[in-house]
Amino acid sequence: MGLFVSAVVPSLYAEEGVVQAVEQSASEYRQDKPWRKKDPDQEQDKDKKKTVSTSKKFRTMARALLGQPHWSERFLNLLDRDTPKIAIHPFKADELPISLEEAQIYVNGFTQALVREADGRYAVVARKELGALVQDINEMGMRSESENPLGDLITRARSDLLAVGTLSLKGDKILLAYKMVETETGRIVSSSQQTFARKNEAISKAHGGLSVNGAAQKAAGALLRDVNFVRKIMVQGIRYQTSGIHTGFGRYFTGVLVDSLRQYATSGPRNINSMEISDFVIEEEQFRGLQLSANSVERTRLSQDGQGSFILKGTYWPFEEYVEMRLSLENEKGAAHVWRGRIVKSEIPPELDLLPPPSPIAQEETNPLGPIDLYLSSNKGSDPSYKIGQKMVLSVRTSVDAYIGCYYLQADGMIFRIFPNRFMKSGFLNGGFTQNIPSASMPFAFEFTPPSGVEAVKCFATDRDVAKDLTTALGQAAFKPLSVANERQLTKVYRSLPNVLLSEVSLIISVE
Repeated sequence: MGLFVSAVVPSLYAEEGVVQAVEQSASEYRQDKPWRKKDPDQEQDKDKKKTVSTSKKFRTMARALLGQPHWSERFLNLLDRDTPKIAIHPFKADELPISLEEAQIYVNGFTQALVREADGRYAVVARKELGALVQDINEMGMRSESENPLGDLITRARSDLLAVGTLSLKGDKILLAYKMVETETGRIVSSSQQTFARKNEAISKAHGGLSVNGAAQKAAGALLRDVNFVRKIMVQGIRYQTSGIHTGFGRYFTGVLVDSLRQYATSGPRNINSMEISDFVIEEEQFRGLQLSANSVERTRLSQDGQGSFILKGTYWPFEEYVEMRLSLENEKGAAHVWRGRIVKSEIPPELDLLPPPSPIAQEETNPLGPIDLYLSSNKGSDPSYKIGQKMVLSVRTSVDAYIGCYYLQADGMIFRIFPNRFMKSGFLNGGFTQNIPSASMPFAFEFTPPSGVEAVKCFATDRDVAKDLTTALGQAAFKPLSVANERQLTKVYRSLPNVLLSEVSLIISVE
């Protein structure tokens, strides 16, 4: 599969007023007499057992994260002289498959267990304090176009550890997973996950819904109705949840939605009846000339095109009886018109796959991680989808001086280094400088060849040159297959490097 290198010359966070369900049940259990084998009320006893099981799972997660982690020498020295602070990274509302209210129950249960297990050895950042920070950072991110709100949170919360979580649905169960990260080094020192059965009343049922065409028409009207002026819409597509993967269903609905947007424009207000709709893609030479500075590829392109240009993108979330669509129309300032709606599953053509093909990087492993502000994108943006024959140009940037290593992960399992390479032998990047791969001075191109599938690019940033450290494990030359079997092994090599600050970022690439 995949990438042919052709050479020219060869927010959610628990508030102070928390949901009391888990805490109250745990409290009742602690007050119960330990030698009492059975409650007279069998139904009440049954409920308590369920609650105790849930509480134990939260405690098991907390113990795994705090019990026997692989602390660095730097952190062990900190333990000797201070009480480390732990911040819990908040979930984003638009990345949750369930409601905020339901998700809050699991966040609270984990937080309470972490506080209990910390037992004075660690200080957990106050919920009100971190909640205010998250809101402030989100607002500042919109104004300053920050690409690393996670790094901002680490800096502002002044925490020594960060618990980064993912929450996903596995059938009718919740899968909650957390990693403990040293904020100074970016090392993942421990991880844990548990599954939880959802309560019947929490499982959302579809009371009605729309057809594919009906949803597209409703979304088109809602997205364009309140826009003052639309000259151009560039379509990035609709991905499966937060995976970044474009599927057959996502492409199908995107096509239907684009048709509905055109129909609405021709019959709608005068200010949109001549709008242009195209795929979001920047040609190679034009892309290499972009002055990204601190902006994203998408924001830079919109600013370059001027007022009236928008990017259309979205995600979809399959449930038992329906698929939830989450769409947004964004301008150069990051302001967005959004629409959410449901499509009844029975209205979706059965030949369309809702689930994505396998990815070389697990969905929960794709989030940026580490203390160095590291940005990775492409000439089709941060969630690219390429057609066979199209060419890809990557952009990588750090906010401070750092050393970069980038790798391409093919769908067939092969992994090879693409930067540094024989055309750019040093991986050093000046802070704020954007490195294109390939740059205009590199006489090669990335061109996609059959078959189609899901591939990825993964980049690491370190505060020192680690080339010699990697020689034994990853000593092969650029564009040659590495000996590591998968992304997990590659990442493990980097995370095991001693005395280094490390950040990592991934880009999922769909090829059709």
